[in-house]
Amino acid sequence: MKRRVLRKSMAAVLTATMVVPMLGGCGSGSDSSASGGDKQVNLLVWEGYADSSFADKFEKDTGIKVNATYFNTSDDLAAKLKAGGGDTYDLISPSGDMAGYIVQNDMAEAIDLSKLENWDDISDSVKLEDVEKDGKTYGVPYMWGPDYLIYDADVVTEEPTSWSVFWDKKYAGRISLYDDISNIYMIGQMDEIDKDDKSALYNMSDDQLKDAKTRLSELNSSVRKYWVSAGELNDLFANKEVDIAVGWPLTVKELNDQGRNLKWTIPEEGCTGWMDRLMIVKGAKHQEAAYKWLNYVTSPEGQALSAAATYYTIVNKKALDYMDDDLIAATNADSLDEFFAKINFWQYVENRDAYNDIWVDVKTAK
Repeated sequence: MKRRVLRKSMAAVLTATMVVPMLGGCGSGSDSSASGGDKQVNLLVWEGYADSSFADKFEKDTGIKVNATYFNTSDDLAAKLKAGGGDTYDLISPSGDMAGYIVQNDMAEAIDLSKLENWDDISDSVKLEDVEKDGKTYGVPYMWGPDYLIYDADVVTEEPTSWSVFWDKKYAGRISLYDDISNIYMIGQMDEIDKDDKSALYNMSDDQLKDAKTRLSELNSSVRKYWVSAGELNDLFANKEVDIAVGWPLTVKELNDQGRNLKWTIPEEGCTGWMDRLMIVKGAKHQEAAYKWLNYVTSPEGQALSAAATYYTIVNKKALDYMDDDLIAATNADSLDEFFAKINFWQYVENRDAYNDIWVDVKTAK
């Protein structure tokens, strides 16, 4: 009975508004009321992480304005953060390939765990060591998910079982890949180099990188477009320009909500994925508001609303009481540990420049 009531509460919030805020400029000045409370919080986050379906409720409940800037890749995050820092942003949402770099380079504030109302409810399996330093924690788990193989089931009638489907000539010109070095990881998984050591994808040898470059360059002519934002991939599927792609759950959700028949699969070689943590930027001006946002989006209701907006997976299992059966199934929220084990989560790439150089060469291959 409890879950039914809570589901109705979430549905009411979700139907109130469904517009995603895309505010390019964040206020840099400290705006406080006479009582001393912050009146704004400036986010630099992945697309969907400030969706109005849950950000509006936070603003109404707290009186704190949510200013959101979205980034498109981990390298884009690093560039924006270095340019703005705590003068521009309060909270960021790095994935596992950048979170450790930010911690080690002193670009984030240590988290005061005593201020986190839901810390004990967050699964221990997602509290990863890459955001720990000198006994302190610098990142709060928020959402996570896979790099799926997404396909239009009205066109691709048989579920693909391998990433090699991208090299099938019948899909030439009808595929899309993320404009990111993570495609190099895909080649590593096809070769099973991470079978015994998941970190192998992020520490590939010169010969392995050379091989990845050759095979991805051969694929280049078959790629309709390398998508930068989830919105771009959505448009490609919506306009029926592509049939298969590497993508995130957000695309499946948004397109199927519009009546499409997209499906996802994890190929037999496995898939990579991302564990996104929320981190307070070093010198952030609105840290009081930042902690209020952290407490809100890691609460059971905040987690459920975030999952409903993105189809990404929760870190607080108490959110199940706020989720209907369809949302639970779509996000694998009732089998978190089993689903978690299927994914090779992005890690920091020490030789990131080499990976990036190869990726540039791939995109410009003739």
